[in-house]
Amino acid sequence: MLSKSPSGKIEGVEMDIFNAFCKKNDCTLRVKEYTFEGMLGALASGQADVAFSAISITPKREAVMDFSKPYYENSWNLVSMTSRNIKITDLSQLKKYKIGYPRGMAYSGLIKSKLQPKGYYQLSDVRLYPSYSETMQDLKNGNIDLAFVEDPVLIFYKNKKNYPIINSYSFKRMDSLGFAFKKNSPLRNQFNQFLDEEGQEKINVIVDKWMK
Repeated sequence: MLSKSPSGKIEGVEMDIFNAFCKKNDCTLRVKEYTFEGMLGALASGQADVAFSAISITPKREAVMDFSKPYYENSWNLVSMTSRNIKITDLSQLKKYKIGYPRGMAYSGLIKSKLQPKGYYQLSDVRLYPSYSETMQDLKNGNIDLAFVEDPVLIFYKNKKNYPIINSYSFKRMDSLGFAFKKNSPLRNQFNQFLDEEGQEKINVIVDKWMK
């Protein structure tokens, strides 16, 4: 749920939430930008104390890092350009299309466990990218037919960047998003306490600011 302002400043849901945490706890946030995979690798190797950018909480990730309590229940969407008007009414239709998304995303698990066994789509057919920026650009250029995106990404590209895209199919409430911390970091407990004190209603106000 992060993006860059015209001046190059990183902004978004997680930035607002963590800045509020730092303000309340008198700490300083120093941000270093990574690719999605690089961000998780930096955290797991101890180069970062916290990572955030619409990170899905998964068992595989929980084995190497700790997560905060969830701050958002997430759906996964297959989007197409409005001009293509692709509408998926049956998942067996997917094999006709080229699908792309960033490396390291949890969509691979869905394809491997749910779609591939039924012959709907093969993981080997997916086109992988460094980030959503390249994914969406290739969608726009017609090099892929469908892009897998989470709710925050869909809303950002549709409402903030005015991409002419439609939601071709949604996998509802697939996962939860959380802030990731180094294993056994006391910062995680401190941050969870902050979330409890703020309450979900206040967190939702921040989410809605960027998502609507």
